[in-house]
Amino acid sequence: MHFRAGSILALLAAAMLAAPAGANAQTKLVVALPTTPPNIVHMPALIAKELGLYSKGGVEVSTIQLEGGVYTYRAMVAGSADIALASGAFAIVGHAKGAPTKLILANAPKIEASMVVNKNIQTMADLKGKRIGIQEPGGFADVLSRGVLRAAKIDPKEVHFVSIASEDVPALVADQVDTAILHVEQEMVALSKVPSLHAIARMWDIQPNNLSIVMAVSDKTIVAKRAALQVFVTANIEATRLIYTDRAKVLPIIMKYTEQSKEIAEKALDFMVANCIWDANHGLGPTRVNFTAELMERVGNIDKGKVPKYDDLVDLSFANEAIKTLGEWKGPICPSVN
Repeated sequence: MHFRAGSILALLAAAMLAAPAGANAQTKLVVALPTTPPNIVHMPALIAKELGLYSKGGVEVSTIQLEGGVYTYRAMVAGSADIALASGAFAIVGHAKGAPTKLILANAPKIEASMVVNKNIQTMADLKGKRIGIQEPGGFADVLSRGVLRAAKIDPKEVHFVSIASEDVPALVADQVDTAILHVEQEMVALSKVPSLHAIARMWDIQPNNLSIVMAVSDKTIVAKRAALQVFVTANIEATRLIYTDRAKVLPIIMKYTEQSKEIAEKALDFMVANCIWDANHGLGPTRVNFTAELMERVGNIDKGKVPKYDDLVDLSFANEAIKTLGEWKGPICPSVN
């Protein structure tokens, strides 16, 4: 998972030239989402929009949908979006390479994905010699699959990586691969087609301290749109809490945006709630952020001795103000995962 410093710095230069458009720019925010259609894990930002939590604070939020958390971060740095739902690891690397950005919220800090396998695989040790489904080298499924192999103490040379389309479910169902890294609702869809499929590894269990999805913004946006960002963060925390407290209200929104059936959406939502996938406070505790930053140094994505400090990476001023208004979330359903 190596990232290019040049591409980040080039985009940073472009971002410096960007200027707010229109007199109402300070009350408008563009949010880049990392999948099309969005996954259930990304729902807080859209639940807040659908329920008018942004507009009640006088902020207009629009969304763009890209194909991954790397691209959302790049779009934010380039000025095409104000806020990126981005890969936590990539956002940390971007900052380390010189992009003046901050993490302001992580309402889905856990890695919400699982390795789903066919019936011939019963333990992780059985992965040896199998066809591992990925999209491209260095991509989401490749990185997470290699994490499972490390946990199983299997050399990547002992498996066969097979490149498949971005939608993993058909390839797994058609027996073109033996494994796929799936989001929860994708897993439910796959099981509805082939009941013998099953999850062999939950990434939030085998990589519990990795920082998954963050909301990243530029330092420039923090200065130019502070009031709008405050509304955004407060609304997202409020929406995350509704996922845990008002299933009837959020389920239709989840179905609308993910384009999943009621049966799949219900099963996936209930499973994710049971596993406390979302953090209803800020999700950016130092343990998770520092672990991920140090991991990026160990694997060579950040130069030795160049790991950013926690306080340089994270701006909790918006989340702290929101929690002061909303109160700290202590459960009883899913207390903070920080």
